[in-house]
Amino acid sequence: MLELYTHPMSPCAQKVRLVLEEKRLAWQAHQMDLAQKENLRPQYLKLNPKGVVPTLVHDGVPIVESSVICEYLEDAFPATRLIPSSPLEKTRMRLWMKHVDEKLHAAMASL
Repeated sequence: MLELYTHPMSPCAQKVRLVLEEKRLAWQAHQMDLAQKENLRPQYLKLNPKGVVPTLVHDGVPIVESSVICEYLEDAFPATRLIPSSPLEKTRMRLWMKHVDEKLHAAMASL
């Protein structure tokens, strides 16, 4: 069972949602109301001590940080590979993931 704690405006959560869909994995969404501070409630902080989205829960085990979640999904569900095999292409992929984390995420925060 895959559960994703997410928010529609989070670019980091969107990155994970894209991986889940590209891999055609069944998952359940838990929409977090960040305006109501649902992410700071004790039950969520047990899953993700930073209180941010996304958090993936796989068979009861929480996995945090969007890039780490994406890599976990690649390793745990290898039938559909998303990471390229070429070292150069892997590097380009990692740069795009870093770009989302550092640039796009910051830009979205100001919106």
